[in-house]
Amino acid sequence: MSPRTSVRFATDDEIARWDELIEQNPDGGIMTSARAMGEIKRYDRLTPRFLVVEGVQTVYALAHEGRVWLGRYWYVPLGPTMDDLEGMVAAVREFGRQQAGLLAIKVEPHLLRTPERIARMQAAGAVRSRDMQLLTHTVVLDLTLGDELIMQFQKKLRSSIRGAENKGYRIETIEAHEATEADFERFYELLKTINGGKGVAAMREYAYYRLFWGEFAKTRNGRFYFGYDDDGSEAQAAIFVTLAGRTAVYKDGGSRPSRAIAGGAALLLWRAMQDAARDGRTAFDLCGTPKPADMDDETHWYYGVGQFKKKFGPVVSYLPSFDIVLRPIRHRLWERVVRRIEWRVKPGTDALR
Repeated sequence: MSPRTSVRFATDDEIARWDELIEQNPDGGIMTSARAMGEIKRYDRLTPRFLVVEGVQTVYALAHEGRVWLGRYWYVPLGPTMDDLEGMVAAVREFGRQQAGLLAIKVEPHLLRTPERIARMQAAGAVRSRDMQLLTHTVVLDLTLGDELIMQFQKKLRSSIRGAENKGYRIETIEAHEATEADFERFYELLKTINGGKGVAAMREYAYYRLFWGEFAKTRNGRFYFGYDDDGSEAQAAIFVTLAGRTAVYKDGGSRPSRAIAGGAALLLWRAMQDAARDGRTAFDLCGTPKPADMDDETHWYYGVGQFKKKFGPVVSYLPSFDIVLRPIRHRLWERVVRRIEWRVKPGTDALR
């Protein structure tokens, strides 16, 4: 008989070893599960809750807690991920009801989206929500292929990468824990050069990026790459990659519109993939695209980025978000009435929308 799935809070020892433990998760762990994310999301007034889901499989899941007038919410980005979806939903619901004032828990198992899995979540009583994470639709590359991975890229992209190498495109690699404040600042300046100086979509203030990069630096799970297409000291492009879990993630990137050597940005990513594979990572996530149905919509806010990323491989979609409602009356009151009033006074985090 299979063991009954249950949920508990992680011990202090488990939290101290968190990034090591998430590699044991069925999905191998990813940036959104990392210990660093617990500290980063405090910036948005969210409190980390480290959970352990135990059953046939054990999952180490990071939840972010938000507080509103009528109670509390938890959000588990890209998790908890396990094969026993029904057992997970039941265990999360039971544990959540034991927590005073907790209205609902938003979950999104990091499993490929299929009608059958969505139906299973809904049959278990989870209420489908909107796609919360940019990583819900993305390109994920198999690093276990080694250097043969490049053969999965579109032919023109392969040629562009090799052309940049042959023309002497120069790459500077900096481990996040060795980066200086000046490195953070010059990376942020490159982010701002995108889109005619408007920056990347949904770009945030420097303080947030500094915190993000700094927290992954503390756990030695981040790496910067700066690319140069001449002998000067000013980088033409840069990317930041997270290395927590077995999936490396291309989190941030920026480049100047003028370039002497084409293909530099793609070469940076290829080098980052090679390094991540060398470090034992098994997958590389390009961190988001439009959903497949919108990939060719030129009016989509992420169209250009999506067109670039799909040159590396096909877009895949993971399960959407689901709400496990714990206190239906109070939750419904907050959703339908109180939230609109509360957020006029104190805007809430997007994790609770």
